[in-house]
Amino acid sequence: MKHLTLLFIFAGLNAAFAQAQCEADATVYLTDFLFTPSEFTISVGQTVAFVNAEGTHNVDGTAESNPVSFFLEETEGNIDGVCMGTVTFDVPGVYTYTSSIGVQPELGMTGTIIVDAETLCDVMLNFWGGMENEYMGAYSSAYAFQSYFGCTFFGQTAGWPPNGTPANLEGLDEYTLFLPNESAIAGLQQLINLNSFDLLYFTEGMLAGLSYHMVPGVYLAEDLQDGALLPTVEGQDLAVSVLDDGGIMLNNASVIHEDIVAFNGVIHVINEILVPEGYPGATTWDVIVQSPEHTIFEQALLAEGLATALRGQPILNDNGGEEGPFTVFAPTDDAFFAMAEANGFESVDALLSSQFIDNILDAHIVPGVYESTDLFNGMNLAAYDNSGTVNITIDDNGVQANTAPVIQADMLAYNGVVHSLGEVMPFDFPDPEGTCGAWTITMTCGFGGPDGWEGSSLHVFADGSEVASETMLSAGSESFSIPVDIGHRIDVLYNDNGWGQYHDYFITDNYGNVVFSSDDWGVPGDDPCNVYGLNPCDEDPTCGLIEITFTDDSGDGWYFGNLGVYSESGIEANIFFNPDFDGDGYADYIGFSTRTAVVTVDEGEVDFLVTAPIVYPNQCGYTVKNPEGDIVIDESSTNEAPQSTLNYVICESSTSSLTEEGSTNQPISIFPNPVEAVTQLQGLDANEAWEVQILSVDGQVVHRQRGVGNGTLDVVTLPNGLYTVHLQSDSRRRALHFVKR
Repeated sequence: MKHLTLLFIFAGLNAAFAQAQCEADATVYLTDFLFTPSEFTISVGQTVAFVNAEGTHNVDGTAESNPVSFFLEETEGNIDGVCMGTVTFDVPGVYTYTSSIGVQPELGMTGTIIVDAETLCDVMLNFWGGMENEYMGAYSSAYAFQSYFGCTFFGQTAGWPPNGTPANLEGLDEYTLFLPNESAIAGLQQLINLNSFDLLYFTEGMLAGLSYHMVPGVYLAEDLQDGALLPTVEGQDLAVSVLDDGGIMLNNASVIHEDIVAFNGVIHVINEILVPEGYPGATTWDVIVQSPEHTIFEQALLAEGLATALRGQPILNDNGGEEGPFTVFAPTDDAFFAMAEANGFESVDALLSSQFIDNILDAHIVPGVYESTDLFNGMNLAAYDNSGTVNITIDDNGVQANTAPVIQADMLAYNGVVHSLGEVMPFDFPDPEGTCGAWTITMTCGFGGPDGWEGSSLHVFADGSEVASETMLSAGSESFSIPVDIGHRIDVLYNDNGWGQYHDYFITDNYGNVVFSSDDWGVPGDDPCNVYGLNPCDEDPTCGLIEITFTDDSGDGWYFGNLGVYSESGIEANIFFNPDFDGDGYADYIGFSTRTAVVTVDEGEVDFLVTAPIVYPNQCGYTVKNPEGDIVIDESSTNEAPQSTLNYVICESSTSSLTEEGSTNQPISIFPNPVEAVTQLQGLDANEAWEVQILSVDGQVVHRQRGVGNGTLDVVTLPNGLYTVHLQSDSRRRALHFVKR
């Protein structure tokens, strides 16, 4: 009751007398073992008076947790109130205090003063009103600064401040912030190909970029003088310009809203991003586009569909599996003109439209980031798409990449680096014609959109080795040529990515005669078929083209299965109807129940050697049509796995190179299997000459070997995996399998 009575008294006449002696923004009264009020909030710079109305007390604010210590000596109070003194609170924070005489703290004589301040963090909360708010729509910048520089929301730190953050915007240190508005942020997102969330997570670049927008100290608009240099937290200076109309610029950015004041600094809104010297300004693609010396390189990259890869940002949470980052060796326009002239092209446009330009471009792109300081003499870098290597030479003449001189290094980008070359890297252009001249392969896309074959591609093999691979990037038609030699066996394989349709191709010889047209072997809307065993010069006797249709009711393809076709002259085709033709790990043929291939066969006996699939083999089969279109072999039964068909005569021959005479007909096998380095062929006659072709699961010939009698196959250089062995001797043919481990 005593304390309650005193409170009423203090609220009356005596309160006016005490305040007259102790002028302040707030007053705390002391009675026996009580501060009244015991907790309250004031603003920075306000004063608090302490008036003792009863008992002997001091005011002890020396607790270590206080931002600043204060202490008022003990006095004896009376009913009129004794002014003990006033304290000015210039530093924000929470202050605790007590009367530290005797046991008064233990009796509960304690108090708390909260000194509140609107910090830069608090002010930026007001920016979240969107594009129409009074701060000109700089909310994205405000959020970025809050996330990186120690701001808190409801007692928790915002965002994900990285280690080594150089400033705290809720502290006592003062800063001037220049916040880009939303249009500037949108321009940056487009430039470096990042959405707002990925941009915020881009800590490696974001921290330095934001730090260049921060200046220690408080600079109001009136303090920004023309010609001044403001040292930033990043380390480089900002140049101040004051225009005739009074407008203010920082580097090339205009201040569009000024003097947004906080307790610990001031904010100005600007209309551009401030970029420090040497800081990346774009993606590798945009660096090339912005260069006036690389317009031909830009045109070539765009035509070959490489712009998307060079704009990717894969370093952000894997970013959807995008390619890169890249080091790009970019030849100048003059370099491309020189290459076209030196290699007999009518113009640089003829070079760009040639079938070789994709190989040339791939050789100039290296996965990974290699700035000039990372390069050393003798270094070998793997080029894009396994197209070769880039050899680095460093000598008195500077840096060369495959002998092409680097004339400007380290054009930095957010996803890599670009080095400008004074020459195009040397390229070994193949002879335009072989002993049978050259064949022209024309790809068409009758109903396709602007993406052409939409990632599908055509692969050309000569005797099992790939000599060309092309795709179409637009509707219409595109052609490329290959030299052909007498005696070669040419295979043309279409790799479907699962999306394209209305694709076709046709092959003409150097006289304009049509050698093959995929349009003759399908219906509109179907994918073009593969063709095997085309013979340049038509030197060998032939029955013509037969059609083989693979069937699979399960829709899984002939998984790890294949069909080898042998005429008397040797292997004509090794056909894989697998779900993963291109080895990318995705099932290209899933969902297709049939697949057609066309094969050239010779006169006489033809063998169809089956390697049964390992997935649902009893649902797989094949049929063979002769050149007249009649089904002559039908192994499409779904009751059992498809069987080989041997010694089938498509058309008669007066002679045969195969005979069973003199053969012991022992079963041929491979031992050991699986294989580590070498394996033995067993079951051959002592004088039986043989030739082996080893094929990978995608149908490519990876090893050839000849021998006599039982012999050793050396496969030490082959990667681990499943392989098919096609063996041919004077008397027999066999298909075998082994696993390399």
